[in-house]
Amino acid sequence: MTRLLFLSGNIQPIIFIIFSILPLRNGVFMLTNFNGKKNRMHIGQLQAFILSMCLVTAGIFGLTGCSDASTNVNNTIYLETTKQTAGQDDTATLPADNESESGNPSDSTGEPENAGTSSDSTTAEASTEVTATVAPVSVNLIAVGDMLLHGGIHNSSLQPDGSYNYAHVFEHTKDRIAAADIAVANQEVILGGVELGVSSYPAFNSPQVFGDALVDTGFDVILHASNHTMDKDTVGVLNTIHFWKEKHPDTTFLGINENEDERDTIRIVEKDGIKIAMLNYTYGLNGFSLPADKPYLVNLMDDAHKTEIAQDMKNAREQADFVIVYPHWGTEYMLEATDEQKQWAQFFADNGADLIIGTHPHVVEPVEWITAANGRQTLVYYSLGNYISIQYYNYSMLGGFAEVTITKDSTGTYISDYDMDFLVTHYTAGRTEMTTYFLSDYTDELASRHAILTEPYAGQYAEGYRNVNQWYPFTVEGLWNLARQICPQFVK
Repeated sequence: MTRLLFLSGNIQPIIFIIFSILPLRNGVFMLTNFNGKKNRMHIGQLQAFILSMCLVTAGIFGLTGCSDASTNVNNTIYLETTKQTAGQDDTATLPADNESESGNPSDSTGEPENAGTSSDSTTAEASTEVTATVAPVSVNLIAVGDMLLHGGIHNSSLQPDGSYNYAHVFEHTKDRIAAADIAVANQEVILGGVELGVSSYPAFNSPQVFGDALVDTGFDVILHASNHTMDKDTVGVLNTIHFWKEKHPDTTFLGINENEDERDTIRIVEKDGIKIAMLNYTYGLNGFSLPADKPYLVNLMDDAHKTEIAQDMKNAREQADFVIVYPHWGTEYMLEATDEQKQWAQFFADNGADLIIGTHPHVVEPVEWITAANGRQTLVYYSLGNYISIQYYNYSMLGGFAEVTITKDSTGTYISDYDMDFLVTHYTAGRTEMTTYFLSDYTDELASRHAILTEPYAGQYAEGYRNVNQWYPFTVEGLWNLARQICPQFVK
């Protein structure tokens, strides 16, 4: 209606001029057609004719310059605003790869400037502006550290009929694990099955029913590249691979491969339209070697494999929106990241990692942002410590519970929020209690029953444990102080 009033306003002087120059006789205009024949037209008829032409003209021009909006099946909203005049088309370029693009055609008249004119003129121009937005989608990912299954954990799970039930290990954390969109666990020891014998340090092997417990708890991704992966040789690894494929085909397992094709395949977890590539490597195998005919069996992280890892990263970047690397690295019981960890973290970042979550040291280590060679920021959790174990150092009882929110919108895919909660491994004499709590739920009464207060000092290594543990008292306050020392940004 605004455009119509504008045009009607501009046509009024024209009407006035027409009325002024046409011959008027007794209220009738005398019009001459192309054959020279005169026609009579009453003033009212002429007014109606001119008004009709105005309305038609306004209607035609009113159809241009409108805004259109459309939404496709992928919830991508395309908003198109067009400004145009006669002489140009209205072709628009839609955004690619969920990124906002603007199409501005270069000015072109098809003639040299000022050609065929003797006065200033304005060439008809057209421009199309396209803005695309993607409704933001976020995925919540949590990750926990080492499932270090010492013999006492299996003993606490042994049932009268000889079977195992590990539900108590996750009793106090299951709700939050199950609530996550993606939950990740580091399976430190191999799930070779009872047929290979259930064993503890130094060559671990666990019943496969522990894998069932991981799935029942809500874990979606299991990390298997560790220094203990080859503890039961090739058969242990293959048994584990077949267990996941046959019993839990929807669970993603990383770090071990049945053949070369699997080794070269990037594992991608897709949730709510966000494709997340995940890579898992270990620094070594405790002196074990991969079989000569199966060099692909476990993903190794050393100088000899850097080129291969770089190619993995390149492939991951091309196939996914977001890339996570889970390295098994570092030095046991070090509360700070080593220089080697930092060098590898920089290597991963430079090759495209958005997030790095480390395991192996059996203690929590710091969390920080690092800058990749291209200026992109990468978040690094150097170590999440243990989820469950029966170790004797007080600081090994503190574990990390990483929480990362990954968001995808029209600007890309990125970390929109992150946090670290803390866990406490709890075990009592005789392993009548063998479980893990959130530190926020742990009490001094529970701490007073913990076997770590007495057991470490009854054996041949008592003096060594005492020398370390005296600096890290096992109390609720002491555990919070330890968390604050390592990751102050997450402790109020």
